[in-house]
Amino acid sequence: MGVRMSIQELGSGGAPVLDADLWAALCGLGHVAEYGTGEILLFQGSASESMLLLESGLAAISAADPAGTELFLAFRGPGSLLGEFGYLDRRPRSAMVRAAAPTLCRVVSRAVLDRFLLADPRAGQALSAAVVAKMRAVTDRRVRYAQGRIGTRIAQVLLDHADEFGVPGPGAEVLLDVPLSQSRLADLVGARTRIVGLELARLQDAGLVDTGYRSRPRRLRVLDPAGLASRLADTA
Repeated sequence: MGVRMSIQELGSGGAPVLDADLWAALCGLGHVAEYGTGEILLFQGSASESMLLLESGLAAISAADPAGTELFLAFRGPGSLLGEFGYLDRRPRSAMVRAAAPTLCRVVSRAVLDRFLLADPRAGQALSAAVVAKMRAVTDRRVRYAQGRIGTRIAQVLLDHADEFGVPGPGAEVLLDVPLSQSRLADLVGARTRIVGLELARLQDAGLVDTGYRSRPRRLRVLDPAGLASRLADTA
């Protein structure tokens, strides 16, 4: 079977996704696995014996340092590959993946995927290209989240998540439909949770965001995306 090698720009969560034909072919190779909120899809340090294709739901990616402190890295939504780095380099899992909402994946074993890619080298090239594109996107994001004042970094994170996980609300406002807590924001921008809270309060006072303090489940809202983007541009 010849699979086209094109890659769509970005899937939910900023992760480059595969061409629809290849995605469907890979899903056909795997079995369905369902995960409840909080369940672990992949364990950091475990053997990389499979790759997951996230069909619905939401996954939270994190990594623990040698002392056991866990650092939040990213959310991944439908259209994302999980465990692809370990599949390609055959090293243990470099991160933990948890379901941040009820999640459905297709699990493809290494043996099955090996046979499929051996039979269709173009599919292997497309998969490798998707992984490289993802690495570039992740690196770019980490650089952007490390530059400028903390308030600037937070604004960038909020705009990115509004773009990727946003649900339009009244007027121009956008609900961030992911559990982006202050502690997760702090991990992304390299700041203390208390400082992130103070910066969010400033943005709320300026009418740019709503921290969702009274909402259940708690969700951030960007009330004025254009205003937040303008604020970001002014501090660049």
